Amino acid sequence: MDSGLVTSSTSTAGTTGTSTTIKKELDKDAFLQLLVAQLQNQDPTQAQDPNQMVQQMTSFSALEQAQNTNTLLKAMQVQNQTMLQTQAVGLVGKMVEATTSQFDLSSGSSSMKLNLDSQADVKILIKDAKGNTVATLDKGNMTSGSHSVNWDGKDATGKALPDGTYTASVSAKNASGADVTSTLSTKVKVDSVFFNDGAAYIVAGGKQIALSDVTQIYA
Repeated sequence: MDSGLVTSSTSTAGTTGTSTTIKKELDKDAFLQLLVAQLQNQDPTQAQDPNQMVQQMTSFSALEQAQNTNTLLKAMQVQNQTMLQTQAVGLVGKMVEATTSQFDLSSGSSSMKLNLDSQADVKILIKDAKGNTVATLDKGNMTSGSHSVNWDGKDATGKALPDGTYTASVSAKNASGADVTSTLSTKVKVDSVFFNDGAAYIVAGGKQIALSDVTQIYA
């Protein structure tokens, strides 16, 4: 008996106007039908090997368990996504701290938080919306940990720059000249939240920040 695996098949009877489509995936119902057909069409002089029967039934059990597991995981995914959305909506109107390279300059004042993995010589480059470097903050040698960084909103010539959103990048080197891992964060007020491809984002002052980048929530 030919017991080759059938993956997919589609047939259409143009004269009768009917069509039949066989599933591409072999689910548990199709598995049982295939097993019954195999038993019904076996050669009476060469009965089905009991060992093969056990192997096939074991495969069927594993298939059913895998399908049940997939169903459960999908249900958990939907539940987790709903919980995430509920938590994200609750942030609207609150102050949060988020990891981001963007920060706001308002009335000649701005502040960021710099975190260093180890002691380093630090310089912070400030860029405007067009990507031009407008100022460089030479912070000198700084210890590991968190530090508050303030900027007076003036460019390299001492000219006050207009309020708006700026971008900062950090150059941190240890005594050997190797790069030291650093992150910048800022405190913002959440104006709204939105969701895209299962991920949540907050909107603060026109900036979009992934919810996963929020490191602290203030009451």
